[in-house]
Amino acid sequence: MIKILSQNLINQIAAGEVIERPSSVIKELMENAIDARATEINVKIINAGKSFISISDNGIGMDKDSLQLCILSHATSKLSNENLFDIHTFGFRGEALPSIVSIARVSITSSNSNTNEAWCLQSNGKEQCSILPSTRIKGTTVEVQDLFFATPARLKFLKSDATESDACLQTFNRIALAFNKISFTFQEDNKKIISYPVENNLNQRICNIFGTTFFENVFPVDIKQDNFSLSGVIGVPTFNKSSSLYQYFFVNNRFVKDKIFTSALKVAYSGLVPHGRFPVAILFFSLPYSDVDVNAHPSKIEIRFRNSDKVRSFLITELKKAISSFGSKKSTTETIHNFYDNISQNFSDKNSASYVPSNISISNFSKIEKINTKDFGASIYQPHKIENYHLSEPKKTDENNPYTAYNLSKLSIQKNTEQTVFEQDTSNEIDLGNPLYQIANTYIVAANNDNLIIVDQHAAAERITLEKLQSFSKLESQNLLLPEMYPIKQSQLELLEKNKELINKFGIIYEILTSDMIMIQALPSILGHCDVKPLINDILDELETFGNVQTLQEKIQLMLSTISCHGSLRAGKKLSIEEMDSLLRQMEKTPNIAQCCHGRPSYITINYKILNKFFERY
Repeated sequence: MIKILSQNLINQIAAGEVIERPSSVIKELMENAIDARATEINVKIINAGKSFISISDNGIGMDKDSLQLCILSHATSKLSNENLFDIHTFGFRGEALPSIVSIARVSITSSNSNTNEAWCLQSNGKEQCSILPSTRIKGTTVEVQDLFFATPARLKFLKSDATESDACLQTFNRIALAFNKISFTFQEDNKKIISYPVENNLNQRICNIFGTTFFENVFPVDIKQDNFSLSGVIGVPTFNKSSSLYQYFFVNNRFVKDKIFTSALKVAYSGLVPHGRFPVAILFFSLPYSDVDVNAHPSKIEIRFRNSDKVRSFLITELKKAISSFGSKKSTTETIHNFYDNISQNFSDKNSASYVPSNISISNFSKIEKINTKDFGASIYQPHKIENYHLSEPKKTDENNPYTAYNLSKLSIQKNTEQTVFEQDTSNEIDLGNPLYQIANTYIVAANNDNLIIVDQHAAAERITLEKLQSFSKLESQNLLLPEMYPIKQSQLELLEKNKELINKFGIIYEILTSDMIMIQALPSILGHCDVKPLINDILDELETFGNVQTLQEKIQLMLSTISCHGSLRAGKKLSIEEMDSLLRQMEKTPNIAQCCHGRPSYITINYKILNKFFERY
């Protein structure tokens, strides 16, 4: 027998889609506060949000009538034009409040400045609720207690308190990132954990959330093209993480998880980060509201673009340009910080000037020897004649910033009575100075007027060789001894034809026999012996999923990297001063030189102000 479900049960079913865990409640209620034009938002949780969640704001609030309506299914203030495809707020796929009310004990206190009245609505997880006069200034406070008490089975699917608490904080930080003009506080178990004041720009909020070291290792992105706009920051290639947790994507200020962004970032950083590592990114993408569907998923984290191919192409092209312009010759400052911190720790609380750290052997320093220019073997680098051998001229620096001359992404902090200003170095020019010594026939020590530079000769040579190999416009093809037939669907064939220029560039040659059959005639010679069908399967899968051929690119990138590694100057090779100088000059002209083809740093620079700190010359 078919029957109509009660409204409360319908809401509980809807809650299963929208409210997956305590962090889902925080997301929905914080977004409601932002839509209410709040400038202050306070979040409190107890027991990882399972026992208590409170979201308080100073927004426009609600009068008595609106308060009674807000918990009804499909009641909203966010669809003034009743157009689901032109949404300028954080709604709408059924508002979250009815779902929350159906599975928890909820109290909503709100005051509208127009009425100067405050009302409190209370519900115990059923359709019945009460509303009473209350006292409150402008704004709304929503308190959620005993989450999932009406659907206890859902509690079994929650993770540990530590995991759920971390998810709540991540959600809080994502929203705080997108709205630097709003102040946020986060309290857990009645202890103040985090407070973010109103900031003038995104950079300041990034420093508040992630710290200055994070900001030192990213560079700005700011592109406008037609109806598209992309802004934010992305990391220098050597500043990478073991997971994608430090990748934040926002569409029209809404945090999203979308494969278009992840794949575009992966393609843009291809060959620059080690396999299995992830670049960092905080990116804000804006486009007309009518060109994106935010109702693809009840939580509104997954979205759909009207023209996904155009969006993907824009992201890949502009991210590659940004990396090439700002980040290709910069390596992470973390190495320098770790070096300084470790040495400083070894010397801390030691009064004797002759103290030597236990982990540093005096005998190690004897291994630093000046190169005998008469004793070196053949080199793949042709040294140029060095005239007037001297240190290079000093560059303009910010005297108040110890990281100015890092030749890295930098952070400049100028304090005054009103605000702190953050500026980033966007210069892509590097000055590797002049070579001085070679350590262990592996590391070149060089210097300019402001910096001590240490180069891993093999890592640098790898990148130089790889960039030369990649400069070829097309990879050489190798005909198959016996061409292979490959059955194909019409939709797959259309994708192949659409990307034929790119596929041919990679050395794959095919011929269309029928509407459902192609013949593979040649593959990239660099791949050597390769099974045709698995490769074509992967290519077609990725064309259907991502719109690009990541597998083929990664296979070729891996082969080029291997060739670069084995065909380049090796560690342990003794070099003359002239050969070292030639390598440094080639490095200065090579894109992406800050990292080798495996993603390791190829050089570091230590500013003289760091040396001043090390020697306590304040």
